[in-house]
Amino acid sequence: MTAGASGPRPPHDEEMAAAARRQSKRRQHWLTEGEPSIARFVGQIGVLGWIVVAPILIGLFAGRWLDHRFGTGIFWSAPLLLVGVVIGSFSAWKWIKRQ
Repeated sequence: MTAGASGPRPPHDEEMAAAARRQSKRRQHWLTEGEPSIARFVGQIGVLGWIVVAPILIGLFAGRWLDHRFGTGIFWSAPLLLVGVVIGSFSAWKWIKRQ
């Protein structure tokens, strides 16, 4: 009996094959590129920090400006700060998933 004649493979076999392909690709990348440097890790941490902090600061500054303009205390600052936190966290998560 040949491998092709046995019919479709079960989902578990397909997952195992996909995992083996991913592992092989990672190993090949490591063999050609080598170990990433410490400077690269520090740079990535810096970029990740700015990805989170920039939307938070923009939301805070926009909220403070609106509050000052309309005299509303922290009516706009607090929600726009939270919007900045959500946007920054989502952006960081997407950036990490791409790396």
